Amino acid sequence: MRILVVDDEVVIRKGIIKLLEQFSKSITDIEEAKNGEEALLKIEARKPDIVITDIQMPVMNGLQLIESIRVRDPEMDVIILSGYAEFEYVQQALRHQVADYLLKPITQERLNEVMSKVLLKDPARWTSQMDVDSIRVMKDTVASLVKNVLAENRNEMERIVDDWSAYCRTYGFSWLELKQIMGHFQLSFRSELLLNLKQEAGETAPSLNQAATTADELFAVWKSYLASEIARVSERRAPRNKRIVEDVLAKIEKGYGDAGLNLQGLAEGCGVSAPYLSKIFREVMKKPITQHISEYRLEQARSRLKNEASAKINIVAEQCGFNDYPYFSKIFKKYFGISPLEYKEKNS
Repeated sequence: MRILVVDDEVVIRKGIIKLLEQFSKSITDIEEAKNGEEALLKIEARKPDIVITDIQMPVMNGLQLIESIRVRDPEMDVIILSGYAEFEYVQQALRHQVADYLLKPITQERLNEVMSKVLLKDPARWTSQMDVDSIRVMKDTVASLVKNVLAENRNEMERIVDDWSAYCRTYGFSWLELKQIMGHFQLSFRSELLLNLKQEAGETAPSLNQAATTADELFAVWKSYLASEIARVSERRAPRNKRIVEDVLAKIEKGYGDAGLNLQGLAEGCGVSAPYLSKIFREVMKKPITQHISEYRLEQARSRLKNEASAKINIVAEQCGFNDYPYFSKIFKKYFGISPLEYKEKNS
């Protein structure tokens, strides 16, 4: 991928180049120009995929540059730089169908977001070795990988990588083509993950593809990288997961008497999926959520039988979420080693 950065201030140009390199280590072909006139010469010579240009520049400003670019190449992606005081120029530039804009001072997060949107807008432009069908399969594969990385599902992640590997082999890509395609794959994956996380994706090696000399090594490297991303997502979520579990514990404490209290309802109440809640509850509490609900109800039932002399056992069972008295009696005895009736008589 070729990118041209245009700004009359050398410090800003170098800063943007550094941010681009941080966005993806696989972006290595970056040119720079100090004004629109110089930029046009480099566009003619190098034909960049993306132009990032300032608006206020001597000799030829950014708006004039964009107009000239549109005459030569209506499809070229242009990202404009602007200060808050120049936003009226941004509005003018938007009429020339620029891809997006960056307000100064430019942050890594905002540049990542803009670049991700540009790259994901039309993957076909970056994947000349692939036909429409293989591009569609790649997009679906990337989306599935991101989904399962976010779900921290390592087994499914590995299955998806294996399926993509098999597809590439069946398609008959050469080793060089495969490395180029996986370069696009890496950019697409990191861009998709970044937009979903709203935070920079984890660091990768300079290029995942450079670390391999065979297809088997290449996909093994990818599995290792994706496993590290899953671990990073899990670590990032740990404090949030603990808060969710604490919220669930409070809901169980308050609603244990409701026989309909279950995993699905608790998950919906916390705004997460049932499988995800089941997973994080087990990680934090070291036991399944259903076991905790049952144990909490039994402890409450025992307390009532001990402290409420007039309480009837079947009523206590219902008040603690057990509609089936024989079942309540059975698990009470299994948990405490004594039946509810024996326990009540012993503590009367």
